[in-house]
This record gives sequence, structure tokens and C-alpha cells, in this order.
Amino acid sequence: MGVNSSRPWTELSGETNWKDMLDPLDEDLRMYLIHYGERVQAIYDAYNGQTESEGYGLPLFPMDKLFSEVGLKTDNNPFWYEVTQYFYVPMYETFLLQPDRCWIGYVAVSTDDGSKTLGRRDILVAWRGTKDPLETFSDIQDDLVPATDIFKHDTDTKIHSGFYSLYRKNDILNPYTKHSARDQVLREVRKQVDTYASKNETISITVVGHSLGAALATINALDIVTNGYNVPTGHPGKACLVTAFPFASPKVGDENFQKKFSSSEKLRALRVTNAIDIVPFLPPIRYYHVGEQLMVDSRKSPYLRPLTDGLTTAISIGHQLETYLHLIAGTKGIDSKDFDLGGRRGIALVNKGKDALNDDCKIPAQWWVAKNKNMVQNGNDGSWSLAAPYIPPPPEDDKKK
Repeated sequence: MGVNSSRPWTELSGETNWKDMLDPLDEDLRMYLIHYGERVQAIYDAYNGQTESEGYGLPLFPMDKLFSEVGLKTDNNPFWYEVTQYFYVPMYETFLLQPDRCWIGYVAVSTDDGSKTLGRRDILVAWRGTKDPLETFSDIQDDLVPATDIFKHDTDTKIHSGFYSLYRKNDILNPYTKHSARDQVLREVRKQVDTYASKNETISITVVGHSLGAALATINALDIVTNGYNVPTGHPGKACLVTAFPFASPKVGDENFQKKFSSSEKLRALRVTNAIDIVPFLPPIRYYHVGEQLMVDSRKSPYLRPLTDGLTTAISIGHQLETYLHLIAGTKGIDSKDFDLGGRRGIALVNKGKDALNDDCKIPAQWWVAKNKNMVQNGNDGSWSLAAPYIPPPPEDDKKK
């Protein structure tokens, strides 16, 4: 992989199904998982959740500034990427409510320097978890439905109806969502695969997500392989490896979905699950997980609020992505009671969006906030108003790379 890694990137991306790498957790794989988890966290950190803003539901920053604004473009972080496309889902169940668009993720490609570190050109697709009303509604729609958009004439392979609906839902009246998230992502993946294959570069596709985003990432990864988007146009023998890293993922599909995923030659998945997080155990019946699993446990961290502070609080803390990254950084194995961060990741990040740390850590709760909640002062008369938000161009019109 580069940068002192003792393993080739293919092993870290699951070519051998992470044999002998999960318990105890291989050190290179540990940092690999943190790297990919941070790319999902970037979406949460850059999401405009201020309902008063005209940019509500959109990214706060342009594509070329995303990673620098969320603190991922630093000298000690060798995993450099460039975002090539933001993608969106509808915000509401009906097109009558507008603006019907919500930023849910991005496609990025490793830079030349980043590719040297990673050992190949990595095409990254990142999906965030639940934020808007339609996504919440999608979470609870747990009927199994045939996924014929993905599997063509196969009506026996079924997926969670809410996840599948959100993945393929569009709103022809809105320029951000007139194409579904599925179509937006697949079009960009096809473009990037063909671009770098034409240069004879070694390519990988990595699909990552958290919670709802983990479910969508799982569907998306299988879709990419099933429909040949990991195969360069005109070169059927050059399919590249597709790896999914779902964090806190619910179950996605039925047994046939699981079998299709497992039998796909160029597809791997490593799910990260917190033992006290209820979401990965849902839905409880008729659904099956895919891939391999890395289990971590909030109860082993001496920094997190204990279960005695309230079960609901502990479960909420245990589900957030920053907690997952904290646990990956410190785990010594599922059977070990020890927990050692080893300087890999600062504890302050755990309190970025929650009050998750023990009081004696002396870290303010929910500290990732905009200055003055984006209120700015007029220099002429001293009045205050909400700052003009960044409004990105719709996907098909966004030519800036």
C-alpha cells in the first residue's frame, strides 16, 4: 500500500477476505479503515443542516475544498483524493414539496500522490447516514421487494424496500435529483473507470457508508459489479476489485441477495459493528448480512460515557461514526478487555457531534459548529444576518474538478 505498510493493497481491500487480519486487528488494516471512515465523516461535517439557510440539505463547501475544510488535507495524511462529483437524493416523499434535494455523498478519485500511497488509483464512493425526512421514512420501510433495476429479470432476489426506493428515487422537477442517486453514482464511476483504464492504471473501487449510508453502499457495491461498472468499456477481462466498508450497517436484503453478493468474484465487504449498537441487528428476521465482520465494543473504551449514564444515551453514542473510528483506533481484539489508542486518533473527535466523552476528558460537547451559527455582522450599520450559503451547481452541470 505504501507508507510503511507491510501488506499489499489487495489484501487490505479483501482479496483474501481479511484472513488472519481481524482478531487481533492488523495495524495496516486499522489505519485503512480509519481512513475510509473519515471520508464518510467528511459528509456529516460538511452538511448544511441549518434549516433557516437557503442551502439547507446541501454541502457547505465546493468539491475542491471539501477535504481541506473538514481537516483531512494535512501533511500527516497521505491519503489524498479529489472529489469529482457530489450526488443527491430527494428530501421529501412528494415532489410537491420543494426544494426536493439533499446531499448524501460524493465520488472521489485518489490524486497522483495519493495513488502512490495506496498502491493504485482508487475510485471512492461515500454515502452518509440519515439526515432528512424521506431518509427517516426509508429506514422504517422494511418490506422486502424485488430489485429488478439491478438484477433485471430476477424477481427472487429482494432488498429492503426503503433502502431500495431511496437508492433509485428521482424527482424530474428538481435539477439535483432528476436522476436518482443510483444513476448519478454509476455514471460517474463509469466515467472514472474508463478514464484511468485508458491510461493502463491499476484501479480499485471502494464504496463506504455509515448506517443508512452503509446499507446504500452495500447495494451500490453489488450493483456496480452485477452490471459491469467495474469493467472498462471494451475490456471485459479487466474487471477491478470492488470493496465495501459499511460502518454500523443494518441488514439489507434476503438470503438470495446474500448469495449473490458472496458469489460475485470481484466483490468484497468488511462490515464494522459495535457490539452495543442495535442498528446492525435490524431488521431482526428475513434479512441477512453480507461479507466479513469486524466487531468492536464501546464498553472497552475508558473514555466513553458508560452504560450507567443511560442505555439510550449509550446506544446513541455507540452508533455515531466518530465512536466507531475511536473504537477501531483502540481495539485490541474482541476477546481482549484492553483498549489502547496508541496515539492513532485524538479523543476530542468523539465529542464533535455528541456529548460522548466522560466529563474528566474535559472536551466540550458538540463542538463542531459554525461560528455564530453562520450569522455575520454588516460592517456598515452593525446589523446581523445569516451568511449567504454555498449553493453547488446541479450534478450534470458541475464541470469543475
